[in-house]
Amino acid sequence: MSTTEIASNRSTLRRATAASTLGSAVEFYEFTIYGFLTVVFAPLLFPSDDPAASTLAALAVFGGGFLARPLGGIIFGAIGDRVGRRNVLMATIFLMGGASTAVGVLPTYSQIGLWAPVLLLLLRLLQGVSAGGEFTGAQTYIVEMAPAHRRGLYGSTPVFGAGLGYAAASLIVAALSASLDPEAMREWGWRLPFLLCLPLTIGCLFLRMRLEDSPEFAAIVAEANVTRTPVRDVLRHQWADVLRVVCMTMAVLGPSFLLKVYMGIHLVSVKGMTLAQVYTTLGIILLVTAALFPVMGHFSDRRGRRPIAIIGYSAYALLSVPLFLIVGASTSLWQIIPILVLFAIIEPFIAASVYTMMAEIFPGRVRYTGTSLGFNLGAIAAAGFGPYICGQLVASTGWAASPGIWGTSCALLGLIAVSLTAETSRTRLVR
Repeated sequence: MSTTEIASNRSTLRRATAASTLGSAVEFYEFTIYGFLTVVFAPLLFPSDDPAASTLAALAVFGGGFLARPLGGIIFGAIGDRVGRRNVLMATIFLMGGASTAVGVLPTYSQIGLWAPVLLLLLRLLQGVSAGGEFTGAQTYIVEMAPAHRRGLYGSTPVFGAGLGYAAASLIVAALSASLDPEAMREWGWRLPFLLCLPLTIGCLFLRMRLEDSPEFAAIVAEANVTRTPVRDVLRHQWADVLRVVCMTMAVLGPSFLLKVYMGIHLVSVKGMTLAQVYTTLGIILLVTAALFPVMGHFSDRRGRRPIAIIGYSAYALLSVPLFLIVGASTSLWQIIPILVLFAIIEPFIAASVYTMMAEIFPGRVRYTGTSLGFNLGAIAAAGFGPYICGQLVASTGWAASPGIWGTSCALLGLIAVSLTAETSRTRLVR
């Protein structure tokens, strides 16, 4: 290979890495800002005499977005496996950005009545459809673009971007809460993070316009190996792999969303802490620990995906209940920070390995579809309705640590799934 070709390949890989990282950051910022602001806008769109009931209603709509993700995974995964990854990644980020921006201009219940929660649900479903193809599309694309011996490193960049998106959402909410009085935050301040989605989406679209499809997909086209029925093919021949991906996803997102979404709501509504306190702390923790994703991705290239994932899942299983026990017994945020940091460190151990493994499991002709189906089905239960389930557990049992049982249960599913999955770090991608 000539020096010019090597330089061209490196430039292409850099663009692909930047696009995958930024796209995932924008997606997860836009998708999770809803969860961070639930306690603020819930009474405006779901009026009730009981603030807890309003929050539960808003969390149910939060879960509705995840309910739509498998549909997006089926639609965009099938298109991506038939016509290529690049164009689908353009469409998913456009749809996500449009729906998220629209939430920022949504009228309240007092202005349009029942239409307010109905429109919110519709926009949340559109977010879910687009998100169903975005993250797994970026994951599929970058794993196919990466050198074989560095797939773990490059495969960690979408989830690294997701970590940045979570952190950005948290810090922006914290900054607004610290800058605005509660009345201004409730009246109009909560809209600003949603409106920020517009310039973020435009920037991401500009970057992705410069991408080209992966060599893996180009080879599949050249070999006339493109399937016309990717959903049917993957469910007929690789349903067990889809099920394993479902369990591995639940085991990542179930415990991690205890920290990223539910913990913020819990600290504000149960412990009486301010939004600025809680989300500044969570944002800084998530920002710092995001740097571990590429580190652990690189480590998984050297030591294998399975051992690292098993360590991480085991830690989640052991620490989910103690997380809430310590939080419940603490009287200040400073007492809580060490356990939050420890819990946040676990996700990079798992995600940097597992998300790359998910894409490596499936052959190229159904890789986008298979990864999307498994990931999004797992995301429904673990991340979509997980916060709602945790809220109901606390409401029905009166035990503040009961959400930890949910985290432990999800982690155990991941341990079983990884134990039944072959090591993928040293194998070639199958077309």
